[in-house]
Amino acid sequence: MMRKISFLLTLVLFLSGCATMFSQKLKPGMIWMYTQPSAKYEKDPEADFNNYKNFSVFPQAELNKENKMSPIVEKQLLFVLRNRLESLGYNYVNDVKDADFLIAVSYSNEYKSQYIPPSSYSIPWYVPGQTQTTFLNSYNTFSGNIGSDYFHGSGSGWGTATTTTPGYYVPMTFTNPGGYVGWYYPCFVVSAFDKNSKKLVWSGSVVGTTSNSDVRLSAQVLLSDLFGRKEPNFPVSGDYGKKDDSKDGAFGIMAGPYTVDGNNFYPHIFSVAVDSPAYKQDLKPGDVIIKIDGQSTLNWSLSQLLDAMNKSKGDALAVIIQRGSKIIDINLIAEDEEVAKKKWEEVITLDEKWRIKRVKMPKAR
Repeated sequence: MMRKISFLLTLVLFLSGCATMFSQKLKPGMIWMYTQPSAKYEKDPEADFNNYKNFSVFPQAELNKENKMSPIVEKQLLFVLRNRLESLGYNYVNDVKDADFLIAVSYSNEYKSQYIPPSSYSIPWYVPGQTQTTFLNSYNTFSGNIGSDYFHGSGSGWGTATTTTPGYYVPMTFTNPGGYVGWYYPCFVVSAFDKNSKKLVWSGSVVGTTSNSDVRLSAQVLLSDLFGRKEPNFPVSGDYGKKDDSKDGAFGIMAGPYTVDGNNFYPHIFSVAVDSPAYKQDLKPGDVIIKIDGQSTLNWSLSQLLDAMNKSKGDALAVIIQRGSKIIDINLIAEDEEVAKKKWEEVITLDEKWRIKRVKMPKAR
């Protein structure tokens, strides 16, 4: 089931790359893109991608020192590209001789800053009027003689006095101290070469703006834009949908390799089909699969993940999930694939702010 619905994974990967701008606190591994990434690509009209089945990667950092790329970072970026191409139906091979085309990547991550001079501005500030009321009290005594008669007496009185001061405006001045502000401009260029003719058959580039310095995290976002978030910019394999899916079980999990630190890739669950075995076991988008059937999933490729989840109906799949600081053991029982196709109509997934939402199941191509 997982192979046959890999198109879902492609869509989910493209939509969950944490690329869009956020107004809430960022999750680990998420980065803020200050501008909409700019992507473009070119495809050789004479290249017949229907004949392409296998691909390999073409590292350049060790061969061309002038590009100033780190060989380790390049290898991590090629791993991201490998998973993208596998999601489109292509097979990764280690030996270049067995490949139909080669994929290469180059990158830069320039930092530019500018000085913002101090500035001040004044605004009129209204001081409201005030009314003050004073309470007055008096007490008097008197005595004296009028002729031969003596008089003595006293008197008292009270009252109020009100004074009003009208409102008025005064200038209020604010000052910005000034300083330097800067951004990183990660840029990626991806090239595909025909293995036999050595000709360039596909080329794409993408650039973004972020305050995050880790080009590997930027790559997860920007390469999603380059390959297309809704419709693939890179041709889909002619063998798409024809992958060996010998088992008839389904779990309802859409997941893929993802890194939050640039070094360690684990399968992250991006979507869960409603009413599926995964849904009934309370698996959620954002969960990290750290083990499957006792094996660590660290740095598993997409094809390894799909192979591990290729089970027959009724088969068990033991997964260990990390959810925040919690480690959860879960045992899933595969459901009949044909029944699942008819029954599963919705998935819970993540929106652009990584909030869980419920949407209709994408239709198969």
